[in-house]
Order: sequence, then C-alpha cells, then structure tokens
Amino acid sequence: RWIIPDRVLVIVSLVEALVFGLFLVRRRMDRKNLGSVTKVEKTEIMAAAGNDPLDNPRSLPSRIVGRTVLIVSSLIALVSVRDLFFPGTILSFLPRDDIYLEWTGAFLHSPPPDSVEADEQGLEAPLFAGDKFVSQLMGLYLCLGCLLKFVSAFGWSKGNRVMGIIAGKRVENVERSGVVSSRLIWRTQAFGDMMLLGMLRLFTPAAKTASLDLRWHLMLVAYEMFILALYGFW
Repeated sequence: RWIIPDRVLVIVSLVEALVFGLFLVRRRMDRKNLGSVTKVEKTEIMAAAGNDPLDNPRSLPSRIVGRTVLIVSSLIALVSVRDLFFPGTILSFLPRDDIYLEWTGAFLHSPPPDSVEADEQGLEAPLFAGDKFVSQLMGLYLCLGCLLKFVSAFGWSKGNRVMGIIAGKRVENVERSGVVSSRLIWRTQAFGDMMLLGMLRLFTPAAKTASLDLRWHLMLVAYEMFILALYGFW
C-alpha cells in the first residue's frame, strides 16, 4: 500500500509557499518600477502589450480560485464519483482508502468481489440498500457542488468592462457579468464547504478510532472555503 510520508507533504507545502512568496515579491517590485511612470504612459504601455489581465475580457474570473478549485475539488469529485457509480471500489493510489470505505460502511452494502468482506457480508448486502442509496445521494450532491465550482472558475470569462456609451461618455462596469456570476456561486459554495468542514470535524474523533487521519482533509476543505469566501465576499 502506497502512503505519502508526512515529511514529503511538508516539503511540498514549503516549496509551494516559496513559489507564492517569490511571485508576490516580483509583482511588488514590478509595481514599484512602474510607480514613476505617469498614468498616461501606463495606459499606453498596457495597451501596447495587450495582455493586461484586469482589462482582458477573455481572462478567467480568478486564477487563484481556479487553481484552488482544480486541486481540492478534483480530489473531492474523484471520491464522490467513485461513491456514486462504483461504491465499495478501492482506489489503491489513495492512502488508506480501504480504511475509509470500511469506516463509512461501504463494505456493508457494496463489498468488493472476491474479498474477505464479500465472503462475510455478501449475503447481508441487500439489507443495506438504504445505506447505499444515501451514500450515492451524498456523492451526487458533492459531484454537483464540484461541477458548479469548476463552471464558475473555468466556464466563462470576466466579460467586457465597458457597458456602453451614454451622453458621449464611456460607462464602465467595474463588476463584470462573469465575475458577478462567479461570486454568487463562490459565496454559496463557501457555505457548502463550511458545512462539509463541520461534518468532518464532528467525526474526526470517531475516525481516529479506526486509524483514519482526517487532518489533511480538514486542511484542504478549510483552504478552499477560505479562498472562495475571500474572493466571493471581498
């Protein structure tokens, strides 16, 4: 069974933090270098470059939200799709996935074929059809939530800043249509992640009795909730 050591995860997190820190330092230095340039010259430089993300209507609503959703929600969607369409199937590349399935009771209603659980609980599995339905329904809800996150992050662009011309003057829409739509979804999904985080936190002591560590699950969901709430309400 393949298990990622904690030391490797800590090193990866430190490298990621270093990359983000260098990105912020470089961005601040570039902003200071442009501080002496007049506003007209800045506009001309950006127009000549043609790649300003703030003025490009075809850019994503938020790249940071997109990366966060791609990392966290992809894992949630993977487990949810498994619970929805292939309940009881062990994903060998996920650490302690067999313990997770045993702890959640998936082996009671969907024991893997040709396994010890199938020999012991195969005849009783039809009696747990209600548990299987609830498990698949939860997987469906989580899949729909992840789908909304993916669509809000990658499904559309920011849109044009300019609304039109009124009385000979250009009227700008600072809150673009794409950004507004994405923020509505991010706010709702932030509350959804908060409820999921509370449920995981509630069952953390019980999971420890089955040698199932939910600390990484809590950190991932909490980080995604923080990013969605930050860009959804601010």
